[in-house]
Amino acid sequence: MSSRLALTLAVSFAALGACQSGGARPSGGGAAMRRDLDKICNAKQRSGADQDSSGQGTYMMAQWLNANVTSEEGRAFLVDFARLGQDKAARRKMLEDAAAKHGLSSCPLVDDWR
Repeated sequence: MSSRLALTLAVSFAALGACQSGGARPSGGGAAMRRDLDKICNAKQRSGADQDSSGQGTYMMAQWLNANVTSEEGRAFLVDFARLGQDKAARRKMLEDAAAKHGLSSCPLVDDWR
């Protein structure tokens, strides 16, 4: 992932947390967080960003995540993830650790950063 893409993704994830509406969101919990981590790990494919040729893939992912990550724990994870900024190794480790903790056998988003 290019540094520009990583920065855009970080800013987009931070904006997700900052721009949350006060609307009703399901609260966290193990099952909800697992579902949200699955969404985060597969966001590139599920958002269509993997098919994007316009250069808007990061924006597509951020928009998709904003609409689909619903637990408080999942949203907090995205904000903490964005705070890591350009530290690719720390971001990869944070996502790998969370995916493993919640029983996900793979995380394609992490694989993209290898």
